[in-house]
Amino acid sequence: MFKVNPKVYASMFSLPTEIVDKGLKFANCEQIKVILCVFRNPEITIEELMKKTNLSKNEVEECVEYWRDNGILETDLKAETVKTEKQIAQPEKVKMPLPEIRYVPPTQEEINKILKGRSSIKRLFLEAQEILGVTIGYSTQCAIHAVVYCYGIKPDVANCLLHFAKSIDSTSHEDIKKIAEYWKENGITTQAAADDYITETDKALSVFRELAIRTNNDTSPPTFAVLELFCEWLRWGYTIDEVEKAFNIMKAEKMTGRLVWKNVCHMNGTIKKWRKAEMFTVADIEKGTKKFQTKSSKKTEKQKETSFDVEKATEKSKENRKDFGTKKNKKRTRVKGA
Repeated sequence: MFKVNPKVYASMFSLPTEIVDKGLKFANCEQIKVILCVFRNPEITIEELMKKTNLSKNEVEECVEYWRDNGILETDLKAETVKTEKQIAQPEKVKMPLPEIRYVPPTQEEINKILKGRSSIKRLFLEAQEILGVTIGYSTQCAIHAVVYCYGIKPDVANCLLHFAKSIDSTSHEDIKKIAEYWKENGITTQAAADDYITETDKALSVFRELAIRTNNDTSPPTFAVLELFCEWLRWGYTIDEVEKAFNIMKAEKMTGRLVWKNVCHMNGTIKKWRKAEMFTVADIEKGTKKFQTKSSKKTEKQKETSFDVEKATEKSKENRKDFGTKKNKKRTRVKGA
């Protein structure tokens, strides 16, 4: 176990959690050096980064590009400075909107030219037919073309993407583009990154199927969105036992045992609460639940002690009204007799 020297806390700078959550897993040493320099020295230039990190201009630009692709940094081409996410959120006095980049799908004639040539994209089209098990039509051909030319995923990595889409039964042209967009946003653009991601999703898929068996649900592959939630739970350190407990809580509250998107979202909310409370095992969750129930019962008892009896209060109110009426009648009798 490591202990941090307390003296180092005398001078500090903050780092957003997204650096660890999004980019750190696949970042190399040079990329980590660059991102630390950027957050330590806001408005730093490319030349200054080269001096501080002892890297070449191409290496620095590649590192900045990596963090830009992960949504952490943004480059100012005029001043060649690097801006942090916090600075991006601040409004600038003069800023021209960037033109929206739209993907223009190729025509059927252009696709035919690709298929006639000897290119890697042609090989990818042929491999796609074997992977998907069907003769791919124009829409799927455009989707695969977009994976390479719009999202910048190389053909060998696109091959892995198609295998993944097939494994989760998401082989429509829209699903393929959604997966490609997610991979691009999360930096899954290399063979190593794709292999790591597929290994992670395989584990999540096995957890999903095990949960489906335990809860008498259909074991067919989940949607891409559902699988992403299962991947996130595993990243947080939860196992099938905790996930099943979240399912049982959902089932008790929603009176349904179906493993569908809305119910999985309910489970996600429960697991997020556990993570916030630092409860990562079934024992932690049960212990935390008992503490909550004990506090709730004590609060209820205290409310009972301070509350009043409604029946007694009603009887007392009747007696007061009766006494008041008797006194009033006595006073009237005295006036008449006088």
